[in-house]
Amino acid sequence: MYSAMKKLLILCIVGLLAASPLFAEENKEVSLRFSQHDNIMRIVLESSDNFIMNANTTSTLSSIKTEFPALFQLKKQKDFVFETVMKDRFLIINLKNIGEVKTYKLSSPARIVIDLKMTQQTAKEQGAHPEQKHEQPGEKAFVPKVFVLDAGHGGYDYGILSKDSKEKDLNLLFTRDLNATLSKKGNKIFLTRKADQSLSILDRIIFGNSRNPDIFISLHSSAANTFAIYTAPADEPSADASVTLYSLNARQRRHIEKSRALAKAIGTSFKADFKGDVVLREMPLPILNSMDSAAMLIEYPSLQLNTYDQKMRDRVVSAILKGIQSYE
Repeated sequence: MYSAMKKLLILCIVGLLAASPLFAEENKEVSLRFSQHDNIMRIVLESSDNFIMNANTTSTLSSIKTEFPALFQLKKQKDFVFETVMKDRFLIINLKNIGEVKTYKLSSPARIVIDLKMTQQTAKEQGAHPEQKHEQPGEKAFVPKVFVLDAGHGGYDYGILSKDSKEKDLNLLFTRDLNATLSKKGNKIFLTRKADQSLSILDRIIFGNSRNPDIFISLHSSAANTFAIYTAPADEPSADASVTLYSLNARQRRHIEKSRALAKAIGTSFKADFKGDVVLREMPLPILNSMDSAAMLIEYPSLQLNTYDQKMRDRVVSAILKGIQSYE
């Protein structure tokens, strides 16, 4: 028995010695930088991959609270306009006159990104920041956004079929093209599917909302030879079980005006570039009503009546981009 206890004691000592470097490690450095364009401010917290990915951030309109996995040192950019408080493993940023807060994590490098929409009064009080770009009259400041692009159908669900193509494949090509174009402008893009796979509506909803997007776009082919853009209706039309299954309208209600404005802007762009009618329609689609962001479903003219080679797809993507820029 004495021998067993002795072995146990030795193992404990070895374990403590092995763990001691972890506790002896110096505090991680977290850098805080920010930039501002008009009434939009972006705050970025950077550190090592594991340190950032294991951090938890909660926010209200009055404060942002980030809990890091260990003690840290803060390296803050000069002239940061908000008060910061460090307490143990917590970093608290006290806010003032903020209308909207959005937080998310990005990689390469690992960072926590916080986008703040300030009241006009606050933005004027703070004035132009050194990093702020001087814009020409009428030019809008570019603020990076988070997009979720949904390629409709997939897997065993082919969608509309033509002699030469399947809707599920064309939808995927459109989201890839749009991803490439938006990414070049500094936006963060997430695709609900990157290959030919089956995804349920619920899977798409969960994925979309987990990325905290600013804009959600689902792409499909129309059965008609016109563009159609769908947004959620303002009022819940039914208490049917299929409706309550996805908690329809609960999330989308607060974004409905943004959804309509963006749909109108893209519709105007389609009409100008393709010289045809564009249908704007409200429909209680679960994937739209359940999305916690500006959201729409875009139908391009039927693939049975049009050929969508790279040149044609580029025209469609260009029109969507113009609409987004007009909306911003």
